[in-house]
Amino acid sequence: MRGEGGFKEMGDSGFEEMKKEWKGLIDIGCKPFGSANLIRAADYLVERLGRICPDAAQDVYEMPAWEVGDWSLGFVDSEGGELKAYPFLGSGASDGFEGRLRFAGYNRVWNMYVWDRYAVTDPEGEIKAYVTIREGGGAIPQMLFTGTGGLPHFMVGEEERSRILEAVESGARIGGFVQAKMQPDSRCYDVVGSLGDADEKVVLCAHFDTVYNTTGAYDNAAGAAALLETARRLKTYRLKKRVEILLTDGEEFDLRGARARCAKDQEKTAAVINLDGVGRENILEVWSGPESFERKIRTYLDKSREEFTPVYICPPPPGSDHAPYFEKGIPVCMLTFNDQGILHTPEDVYEESKLANMSKIVRLTLGLMEHLGFIEKIGEQ
Repeated sequence: MRGEGGFKEMGDSGFEEMKKEWKGLIDIGCKPFGSANLIRAADYLVERLGRICPDAAQDVYEMPAWEVGDWSLGFVDSEGGELKAYPFLGSGASDGFEGRLRFAGYNRVWNMYVWDRYAVTDPEGEIKAYVTIREGGGAIPQMLFTGTGGLPHFMVGEEERSRILEAVESGARIGGFVQAKMQPDSRCYDVVGSLGDADEKVVLCAHFDTVYNTTGAYDNAAGAAALLETARRLKTYRLKKRVEILLTDGEEFDLRGARARCAKDQEKTAAVINLDGVGRENILEVWSGPESFERKIRTYLDKSREEFTPVYICPPPPGSDHAPYFEKGIPVCMLTFNDQGILHTPEDVYEESKLANMSKIVRLTLGLMEHLGFIEKIGEQ
């Protein structure tokens, strides 16, 4: 598939608004669910969306959030040193724990990954904390799905595997602490607007929250900015379906915003298109379902003149905001230029090079919507 050039080569000043909105979200900083920065981002987005959709508003839900302060994990022996680790989102707190490691089975994350899990046990054999090794990658924050047991849960990366296994073998002691708490009176702030007035709608969505250690330029300020740009460009199309623009909170925290919105949504919905992650690579992952819907998507993408390599995954993995809609039986498609090397890390920062894929995903989304019969072009962009 041959490309049409990068961001600077397109000569399209319209993408400057997308760039401005992308930088605006990044500059707010880390935006974890329940944080003050998240509310600032929601206020910023409702103002920006209001320039496109007159009915733009915040859709607010009361629900508990989780907050983390400082933490540490390492070997009690001073020569062992610290382990690079992050608490899972939802981890329990501890003023301090110490013990020896033993294999404790597996930790399943997002029903997508199954990683080795180790327990930190005291001399009586009581479990005081857990450590999960992220196979093939570095330590990052991820959502915890093991329930609310109240114990600290850490993730370490593949680079720490040998040290963990040596500690299991030698009986070396490990210790640490986590400052974390639930915020029972928190709120979830989705931002939503619509274009058109047809009875049946299409949902275009992207999340704008982040995990606690990153400004989330790729995941997912880029997707949110691309979504706004896609909405802005719909003015050159006749809308055959009503288009709902949905910017979600709480995606990183078990899809809280999308789940809440989907649960109350009784409107007839033709499809959901989710933009989650616009990174630097040229591989476009297409998470879609059912298979009949995927075939329609393939027909368009396989003939695209854009430069990318598609990877189709069906049924769609559950790790993003399309999942609750797919569970309802609604056809879904998630598009992502994945960038696993910087996912959920402090290194996920503004880089001009990402703009080429951001503009590309806008064109692909509009082209796909037209191919699916949701919109019809009435003028040149």
